[in-house]
Amino acid sequence: MDKIMEYLSAHPAILTALVIFAVIVILYFIFKQFVKLALVLLLIVLVAAGYYYFQDPNKMSEKVKKSIDTVKSGTDKVVKTSKDFYKDSKELVDKAKEVPGDVNRIFKSTEDKTGK
Repeated sequence: MDKIMEYLSAHPAILTALVIFAVIVILYFIFKQFVKLALVLLLIVLVAAGYYYFQDPNKMSEKVKKSIDTVKSGTDKVVKTSKDFYKDSKELVDKAKEVPGDVNRIFKSTEDKTGK
């Protein structure tokens, strides 16, 4: 065991490679479980939608239209908010670009007043 520790301390690149490999293996198994969970949840949602469709097919189209309208209005709000945020950020960046010039002008005017 001591020889292994000595070897790894003498060659840190190998230790780094082993740690990266271990992290990749762990992440693989974690995400593998998430993919299975997502597939099971999707299957449950499809079964529930099928059940409601077979219960009353006429109402299903109304519910789908209502859901689509809700999603569209939410999407419109998000897009509008994002555009406003972009415009505000752009204006802020433009103002930030002007600040160093303003500071230089202030210093220059004070230097002129003091005669230096």
